[in-house]
Amino acid sequence: MNDPSSFDRGTFGGKGEKQGNFFMPYFKTDRGLNWHYEVSGEGEAIVMIHGLGASGRFWQAQKDFLYRDFQVVTVDLPGHGKSGWMPGTLIEMAIDIRQILNSLRVFQFSLLASSMGGLVALELYRMIPQDIMRISFVGSIPKFAKGPNYPAGLDIDKIRMLSQQFDGDYAVVLDIFFRSLFTVEERESARFKWVKQLRQSEPLPQREALKYFLDILEKADLRDSLALVVCPLQFITGTEDYICPRASIDWQALHTPKARFDFIDGCGHLPFLIETKEYNRLLGDFLLNE
Repeated sequence: MNDPSSFDRGTFGGKGEKQGNFFMPYFKTDRGLNWHYEVSGEGEAIVMIHGLGASGRFWQAQKDFLYRDFQVVTVDLPGHGKSGWMPGTLIEMAIDIRQILNSLRVFQFSLLASSMGGLVALELYRMIPQDIMRISFVGSIPKFAKGPNYPAGLDIDKIRMLSQQFDGDYAVVLDIFFRSLFTVEERESARFKWVKQLRQSEPLPQREALKYFLDILEKADLRDSLALVVCPLQFITGTEDYICPRASIDWQALHTPKARFDFIDGCGHLPFLIETKEYNRLLGDFLLNE
């Protein structure tokens, strides 16, 4: 694997900058979207895909944990972080990420996906199953909205209501939504202060992007795709995660009996941000032993 700091502008089809041991380039995909991503470390590749309203920087504690032994690639989804915005299906986003990885000459890798990022990861697996070594999901399920044969997800009316609320005071509503992803105890922790500082240092995700992704969350159903995954799987879930309730995890356990399921007590939707040491321990055990 080449040292990522040695790649030049022409390699990526976009500009880049280096900060310390991290190389932060941009890549314009075939459909004309400019993606921002970061590369650190060397070795077996791990690709990290964040969820709605976040960015690749939210994986900082995991990058610090992994980059000495792995090559870590994080991406900012469209309209998030430093990436540009253009509407695109889950399949189109997966194609874009594949183009980024091809430019890096990363042809075999593991996936780490949070929340909605898990849907993108499943589409990427469906596209190139032979290239993906293992997948670890955190706060992620293949179908987020309730349906006639799937009573465990979110109410569709609540998803639509949140989308409508984003038309109002966007920054305030986004802050309320983000806080709801954590338990009361998590919000009172010292670690949450760091999370708030991280959010304040990041550009707000674009309003249109969040509304578009909420529509994806309402309609996407990748349960059949999950059933076809044959590489090692891990699901890490906070026991107090209302977006991924225990009933939905039980469904996954029934349909993916060979998967590994880990729970972090007292955590909400983003346990990797609060219980960092425990989350990293579970992730590291999966990466090294599966």
